Amino acid sequence: MSDIKIEPISNYALSKENRPKAVFSKVGIVGCGTVGQNLARMISAKGIEVVFVEISEERVENAYKRIDEDLDRMIDRWGMTSGEKRAVISRIEGTTDCSNLKDCEIVFEAIRSKSKVAETELVQQVFQKIEKNISKDAIIATNATILGVTELASVLAYPERALAIHFLLSVPDAPVVEVTTGVKTSDETIRKANVFVKMLGRRVIPVFESPGGISARLVSPLINDACQMYLEGVGTLDDIDDMMTKGLGMRFGPFAIADKIGVDKILLWLDGMYEEYGDLKYKAHTLLKTKVRANHLGRKTQEGFYKYDEHGRRTDRAKCCQ
Repeated sequence: MSDIKIEPISNYALSKENRPKAVFSKVGIVGCGTVGQNLARMISAKGIEVVFVEISEERVENAYKRIDEDLDRMIDRWGMTSGEKRAVISRIEGTTDCSNLKDCEIVFEAIRSKSKVAETELVQQVFQKIEKNISKDAIIATNATILGVTELASVLAYPERALAIHFLLSVPDAPVVEVTTGVKTSDETIRKANVFVKMLGRRVIPVFESPGGISARLVSPLINDACQMYLEGVGTLDDIDDMMTKGLGMRFGPFAIADKIGVDKILLWLDGMYEEYGDLKYKAHTLLKTKVRANHLGRKTQEGFYKYDEHGRRTDRAKCCQ
């Protein structure tokens, strides 16, 4: 028995070091406001580890709190069990240190600003910070809709790694995702991004660089025109929305869509696309600007074109629209 040779199990590639790494086992998010929180929750629910970076411990704790509350609401609607919630939370790590992104295969920036110019500069700074802390094979992505990928990636050492992956976060169960590529985005980056999106159970809608993509470029002018029709007295809010939903089969009418996405976000989209294309159809209607000035942003403030309770259920039309 003493002559038996014991060989280490690592010789058979069963050790942790030699075990093959899963594709997209860890995803990073820089900025964990509303967009970052939705991304973290959605990605973690698919069994993928998520690490998000915020600028302070206070903001890290606030993000955890908001994610926890959102998961509780899903439990209340029978969309999740308590055990599933614990599993989702266990896969999410918050930090203030960008070096914790080092093992991520893809990192999203989820920082938002009030203007397109300021946001472009801010996102470029975030892209550079991300690149310093990840491998050269990792993808850098933005969920932004109106920013040009080519311009954002121009500050990177490896611009071919960048693209936009636009999840329609206002419609969490949307089965499609816009993947927008820039001039320098490589075929390998596109391939990996497509794999990632499919892992999340979504279908890729490929878009070559076009600020606004498909979704924002189509829905924003629709909301603009609906505002003009309403002020002309062509129809009431309900009638215009009902014509589009009950008449044409849309899931939401233009005013309900604006409230769901956020009136401020629609205004930001329109301003950005008007600056980019110069087409008057993207010139934001005065009614949208008035809503934003009054902080009537939609469901998130419980008042937009309609009023809502704390659970996001519609209760009435807004005062200015009655």
